[in-house]
Order: sequence, then structure tokens, then C-alpha cells
Amino acid sequence: MNTDTLRSTLEDVGLTQYEAKAYVAVLELGSASATEIADASDVPQARIYDVLRNLEGEGYVETYEQGSLHARARDPEDVVERLDAYAETVSTAGEELKDRWEEPKVENHRVSVIRPVSSVYDRAREHIADARNELEIAMTPDRFESFRADLAAALDRGVVVKVTLTGVETLPDIDLEGAVTEARHRRLPTPFLVLADRMSACFTPEETPHPSQEYGLLVNDYSLSRMFDWYFQTAFWEPWPLVYSVRDEQSPRTYTNIRECIRAILPEFEAGKGIFVTIYGQSRQDGSDREVTGQVVDITYTPGKGDGPALASFTDEAVLTLETPDGTVSVGGWGAMLEDIEAHRFVIEGIETT
Repeated sequence: MNTDTLRSTLEDVGLTQYEAKAYVAVLELGSASATEIADASDVPQARIYDVLRNLEGEGYVETYEQGSLHARARDPEDVVERLDAYAETVSTAGEELKDRWEEPKVENHRVSVIRPVSSVYDRAREHIADARNELEIAMTPDRFESFRADLAAALDRGVVVKVTLTGVETLPDIDLEGAVTEARHRRLPTPFLVLADRMSACFTPEETPHPSQEYGLLVNDYSLSRMFDWYFQTAFWEPWPLVYSVRDEQSPRTYTNIRECIRAILPEFEAGKGIFVTIYGQSRQDGSDREVTGQVVDITYTPGKGDGPALASFTDEAVLTLETPDGTVSVGGWGAMLEDIEAHRFVIEGIETT
């Protein structure tokens, strides 16, 4: 440590600038007259006597008369203890600042804008860890690698994990198996987005022109999260090619989006085949959990032309009608208002030729 840094540290523990200079000079000289100490420390002669008496009062030096006022340093053990205590206090304060900075109090707000963006990624990991039904995610391949273990744990819990890999012309060799249910590739740059269980969204631009423009958006609201779902479905998911899926033509097949479920079964339904589906959701009447299994007897849906869905399919009605042992039940998706059940999960149990 150089002399200037030592002086600055002594000032941090309570010495004045002159006191710090004089004390360092005494340490270097060993024992010296007040005049010699003043010359060595650049403390004015008119101030050196008061400075040395203050240092003596604080236990840093002792003074004595030898024709004139002299001073010598005391055993620095007490000073070292003060510095150690100060260092411990600074370290503790640093940890406390870090904890408070990394845990912004946003839980009670429906929408929060936060910095730094690393806090958005931390909150995204929390939402992924808490997810129970569905995750909709847009991120770069590099970001996927950093989240892979979190996504694999969610998939192991039975969560449907849908990931769009973005921002690269050609996908690198990336291990998707065991971490996602389905994945798509969007060549264009895309903001980072994690939408969990139709409730919690974490959003931040993947790149900004300057660090001062970085921000993250946290949403904890059912209705507002629907906008992020539409954004994900129309901009990040449906228009882009599927690159991985655990689904095949065998049953059971699980969906969390009613429109995806309908598109999967519509050709067989129109061909007159019997389709049996189990629905998991909530009653629109009283909000209670519902699990219903039945045969699809009617579908209300606006199909698109070609491979992709029409824009109207995201806004028009999408309804399944099931014949169950307890009667006919109408089923809608996210935000269902008129149907009997708002479904969170659709499991195609089997398809039979009739």
C-alpha cells in the first residue's frame, strides 16, 4: 500500500488530513521533534503542536519534552484493531448493500421497472422454479445455456416448456432434449421474455445502445400477462419453424394453449374420428378446480390458410365442447368468459375411428 492510500485509510477511520499526515510521518521517523515531523508531513508549523496533542489523545502517539516537543508512535496494536473493526464494518455494509440491491421489493406491484437487468434474470429464474403449468420463453442460445438447468428442472416437474431461440441466423449445436417441450428458431433479435403460468412476466431488451438505457420490466398480473402471451404467440412462436418437440402422433399429448390443441385435432375431428380429451382448469362459475374427461362433439375455431394460423384465430372464439358422463361441457382457453371451464391444460387421451 502506498503512502497516499495509507493516509486515506486513516482518514476513513476518523483522523483529519493533517493528523493522518503527521501520524504517517511519525511512523516513518520513529521519534522526532515537532519541527521535524511538520517538515516531513507538510503540516504547517503553526498547527503541528495541536495535531500531535490530538493524536496523543486518541492513542496514536506519545509526546515528551527533550528541549522541545517530541513525539514517537505508540504500539500500533490498537490502531490495527480499529482498522480491522472498520474493515469488518465495511465488509458487512457491502454485503447488506448487495443483498438489498439484488432483492428489489417488487412483489406487491403489478408492474415494476427495475435495474440492473441482472435482476430481471434472477427474477426469471425464480418464476421458472415456481412454475407449475407452463413457461413461454424467448431468449438467445447463449442465454438458454445459462438457463438450461432451470428449464430441465421445470420440465421434470411436468411443466410445459416452450422456448423460442432468437437472434442467430443458424442455430448452434444446442442440447434441447430434457430441457424443453418444444422449441422454435427466430433468426431476428428478440427481447428476453419469460412468461410463467399466465401470471408472471419478465421482459428486457436483449441489447441496448448504452448501459444507461438498460431496464427490465416485471409484471405480476393475470390480465396484463395476456398481452405478453399474445406478443409471444404472434411474434415469437407461430411464425417461426419448429426445431424440436417431444410430441408425436401418439397419445397422450399435452397442450396448454387451446388453439394449439384445436389445430392438432381439427383434421381428425373433421374426418369424423372420435377424440377424447381430459381438461384441467377452473370453473367459470365459482373458480373451483375442474378436471373433466370427455369426447369432443363440437369445435368453434377460425383456422388459417396454409401452415400457420390466421390472425383472427388469436382473437376470435376458440371453444371445445365435450360430451361427458355428467353432460355437455364447454371449454375455453386463457381468459374464457362464457364457457363452463377456463382450461389450463389439454391432454389428448386418444383418437378413435368412428
